Amino acid sequence: MLVAVAVTAGAHLLDAWAWESLRDPRVNERDWGRLLRSAGYVPTWLLGALALWLTGRRALVRAGAGRAEAPLGVLYRDAWLLALVPALSGGIAELVKIAVRRLRPAAESAAYAFRPYDVDFWSTRGLGFASSHTAVAFGAAALLARRFPGSAPVWYVLAIGCAVTRVMSGAHYLSDTVGAAALGYLLAEAAWRWRERGRVASIDAAA
Repeated sequence: MLVAVAVTAGAHLLDAWAWESLRDPRVNERDWGRLLRSAGYVPTWLLGALALWLTGRRALVRAGAGRAEAPLGVLYRDAWLLALVPALSGGIAELVKIAVRRLRPAAESAAYAFRPYDVDFWSTRGLGFASSHTAVAFGAAALLARRFPGSAPVWYVLAIGCAVTRVMSGAHYLSDTVGAAALGYLLAEAAWRWRERGRVASIDAAA
């Protein structure tokens, strides 16, 4: 968590540079831009969770309940985590927006601006820190990297790409995405450790 705070704080030093150098307002009109942004869309990972669930279901049918029970339980747990972690990451990012209240970058200046607490308190429209798309993408990427270590580069490329498109489009400062990436990663790591503790407890109980 200390590293996450330090990296997020450091990213603020690059906000003005990123605002000036990376902007491409048409990024979301390009196919690759839409692909990368979809990594920050919760239903994308709900479909992935459904795929894991169906995989476990098929294993149950083909192998029989007795032999498939253990791997099936793992797949079911992973499916629920893949549905929950990205959604929770995005939801917490929205709550952080309400607390921090920093507005999205303006078209004419990289200067920070904040919404007063007595104005539209519960609305996150126009607020930038932290990027919910990036939090969703990194929550899913970190979880899948843990579950399928060999494919980790694919998931992190998608997540980083999602963060970059949010900066390029002018929707977020660089620090909005770095803070959100740290948030998603930490939540995924916590979820994975909970999963592993539950798995060890199940093995001990069976023994």
